[in-house]
Amino acid sequence: MNEGFIDIHSHSLWGIDDGAQSFAETLDMCECAEENETGVLFVTPHLIYWNQAEELLDVRDAKVERLCAELEEADSSLIIKKGFEILCDDDVFDVKYFKPYTLNESRYILIEFDFFKTTEDDVKSWCKYIQSFGIVPIIAHPERYGFVIDDISSLDRLSDSGVLFQINAGSPAGVFGDNEMDVSCKMLEAGYVDFIGSDAHRVNVRNTDMLSLFEEYPYAIGKEELNKIAKITPNYILDDKKYVPQRKKYMQEL
Repeated sequence: MNEGFIDIHSHSLWGIDDGAQSFAETLDMCECAEENETGVLFVTPHLIYWNQAEELLDVRDAKVERLCAELEEADSSLIIKKGFEILCDDDVFDVKYFKPYTLNESRYILIEFDFFKTTEDDVKSWCKYIQSFGIVPIIAHPERYGFVIDDISSLDRLSDSGVLFQINAGSPAGVFGDNEMDVSCKMLEAGYVDFIGSDAHRVNVRNTDMLSLFEEYPYAIGKEELNKIAKITPNYILDDKKYVPQRKKYMQEL
């Protein structure tokens, strides 16, 4: 079993979205991850337009094949897994199959939304549709959405509907702002963080080094909780097994 961190969200593949800009930068991001205790790195490029999904899938797979060959040649221990970060809008209702675009071709899919225009009702509607296919939505960086910052109890209702959450490693360290730090820390306190990811885009800023960010977290966030979300629960994705979250308290109580 992998002993390192499992980073389920990164934009480490070169030339496919707003992440790594070259193959050399991809390799540097992989090296950074491995040097800072990440054992498994998911590459999850943005999937924005469904009419381009099949083409993007082929491009991603070809790049991952080349990357894995290079890492093997370099005797790297880093394991690369595939996925997408899917931008949801009403066009999701036109999609009839999701499995090729899930994390590691499991039952779990990583989704995001417009940060400012999206409402709680929008998310509930999109997630309910995705769930009708037997797919479990994982909301990427919920701490960054306006509707969550305005009403943190929205996370209670989403959780009750079977939705899971992935925070960005930089959020509890204050990388994205005070509101995002406050929400993510409360989520950790209440047991509402199921997974964590670097959401790395480049090698120098917002990179794949989650370890240094963990060291900047408030003292109240215990190592046991970090170990759970960074090393234990991601194995449910790797093994494609059912994960049932254990919440400690409702967000509305904080």
